[in-house]
Amino acid sequence: MSVMRVRDLAVGYDRRAVATVPDLALAAGDRIVVAGANGSGKTTVLKTLARLLPPVSGVIEGVGAGQAGAIYVHPSPFLFAGSGLDNVLLGSHGGRDDAMRAIDALDAAPFARADVRTMSNGQRQRIALARALAARPALLLIDEADSGLDAGGQAAWRQVVATRQDIAIVIASPRTPADLPGARCYEL
Repeated sequence: MSVMRVRDLAVGYDRRAVATVPDLALAAGDRIVVAGANGSGKTTVLKTLARLLPPVSGVIEGVGAGQAGAIYVHPSPFLFAGSGLDNVLLGSHGGRDDAMRAIDALDAAPFARADVRTMSNGQRQRIALARALAARPALLLIDEADSGLDAGGQAAWRQVVATRQDIAIVIASPRTPADLPGARCYEL
């Protein structure tokens, strides 16, 4: 299933391009790593694909932002006051059962009932990723997904990437991860 198609895309701010994506087609199950140095435009590409920023030029066709569309997860995610479960439920498209499945997928059950203000950065990242999964997006755009995760969180995230073939996943990373099976790399 086609999720998104990009042609001759230039992304940036104030009509000034910082990165270009000449051609990109995304379908369910695709894994793309947008790799590059700090300041190369990785985050700007993801935010533009999520329709949080307008393109400088070019065409983006396919899903829009929001539930069942494209969801962007920031490396320092915003969580609402309350528990981890409360936050995942806010994004859940299918209610409590979907929220708990997403929490379990990220191995976040041990701290799901904890207040988000007491969580470590890695725990907060797992909750944000679970919230995004529970929304059942067609396209998940993750900015440095494993930046704050411990080894257990990284393993859980890699398992999600390997098994959730119903979602196209695009990850921004300063390096080309060798441990993401089947991922195509797009260097900026």
